[in-house]
Amino acid sequence: MLEQTPLSVTDSLQRMLQRMERLMEINITLNSTLALNQVLDLIMAKAIEMLECEAGSILLYNKEKGCLYFSASTTSDSKNLAEIPVPLTDSLAGAIFSKNIPLVVNNVENDVRHNSSVAAQANFHTRSLLGVPMRIQNRVMGVLEALNKREGAFTEEDVKILTAIASQAAVAIENAQLVEALQESYESTLEGWAAALDLRDKETEGHSQRVTVLTLQLAQEIGVGQEALTYLRQGALLHDIGKMAVPDKILHKNGPLTEREKAVMRQHPVNAYNMLYPIAYLRPALDIPYCHHEKWDGSGYPRGLKGEDIPLPARIFTIIDVWDALRSNRPYRKAWSEKKTIAYILEEAGKSFEPGLVKSFLDVIQPAPAKHVLASKNLAH
Repeated sequence: MLEQTPLSVTDSLQRMLQRMERLMEINITLNSTLALNQVLDLIMAKAIEMLECEAGSILLYNKEKGCLYFSASTTSDSKNLAEIPVPLTDSLAGAIFSKNIPLVVNNVENDVRHNSSVAAQANFHTRSLLGVPMRIQNRVMGVLEALNKREGAFTEEDVKILTAIASQAAVAIENAQLVEALQESYESTLEGWAAALDLRDKETEGHSQRVTVLTLQLAQEIGVGQEALTYLRQGALLHDIGKMAVPDKILHKNGPLTEREKAVMRQHPVNAYNMLYPIAYLRPALDIPYCHHEKWDGSGYPRGLKGEDIPLPARIFTIIDVWDALRSNRPYRKAWSEKKTIAYILEEAGKSFEPGLVKSFLDVIQPAPAKHVLASKNLAH
């Protein structure tokens, strides 16, 4: 026995050090992202790995509805689970949340607190469960569960591990929720600015929302990544924000503009740049507001950029902007037909628009006339 004691102490210390190292890795990983879905997925993966169990779930408290909801789970379809309310008074998760204590149940079906209705909807057979409250200081925000230990029963060491993960997870989730709420508020503000501009210029009411939707469709068609799509959406919404600095007598003029008035109007991309550049968060979205009047052949404004010197978001957007403008009524002309508008856009391929993007645009629009016209015109020039 005396010879075995140092070895057991050494093994215990090694396990403890390994556990601390893995918890540190989890902390570093959680701090690497503020995207809520990624945070939830990371927590699930690490908890299952460290506790050697079959599945895991995160349930967060909904204050308005007074119950818990699955925010993440590896047991079944997350979207379906997210619709299932878990009551506080008649469930194991509810007991963990309400009493703010860990709970180990090694025979779930025999526990009176087990909610068979929720289990049936979740479509997962839970044999054993370890659940711990997710809290920040004394405030409980949800429950982290480990389900079905692969070998043996959940132990006190498992409780300590999951409690440590839950502590890290609670902070990471709250930070991600705050960022998500801020992002939603921010996006609402941008949409409000775009709506205000559309209301100021009643001829283009709804224009900003329409071109934003179609611009995103075209961008996805050519494989633009998710992060770039976020900035592209912001830029599309704010593409004409520079017109805020254009006097009403010019913006609302029914007849043709004089040369001086044209010069003022053509300043709106520069106005947009000057307005948005000081907002650091919006700088990646500036390509469209600043460059959407540049043309593929270099004849556009304000800088006369040519070809691929024009940023891709602006090259995408300018096709959509012209499409929507020509398809809308104006005091000085009726909206063009779909066929006439397509013919014009095809004619401007290689002049105003990048030819390859015109082809992709027609693939998105997919009107019947386009197939006939496209077949008779070479867009590779």
